[in-house]
Amino acid sequence: MQKSFKAALLSALIYPGAGHFALKKHLIGAIFAGVFSVLLLLTLQEVYAMAQCIANDIVNTRGGASFDDILAAVKHPSAHCAALGQYQYIYLMLVIWFLGIVDAYRLGRKAVK
Repeated sequence: MQKSFKAALLSALIYPGAGHFALKKHLIGAIFAGVFSVLLLLTLQEVYAMAQCIANDIVNTRGGASFDDILAAVKHPSAHCAALGQYQYIYLMLVIWFLGIVDAYRLGRKAVK
């Protein structure tokens, strides 16, 4: 398998920056992995805050809620809870991931020459 293709696959399927580590470009790989990890943690923090808000709403308003009540609360969260789940970093994460794939492929092609 070509180095460029292998590096691109590692970055695409494993984690952004993994292909750079395979090409021994550790600094660039650490930058891609680090930036992506920070964005992932921020997104997970938003998910956790929204889930906690929904859980608090269920406990405070419904008491012993049935499965249907919980499902309704998750599908249609209150305005306060919905405001917590903006997921503003998702698109930036996708851009970082795509750039990592393209850059790993580019560096792999450069290494062969």
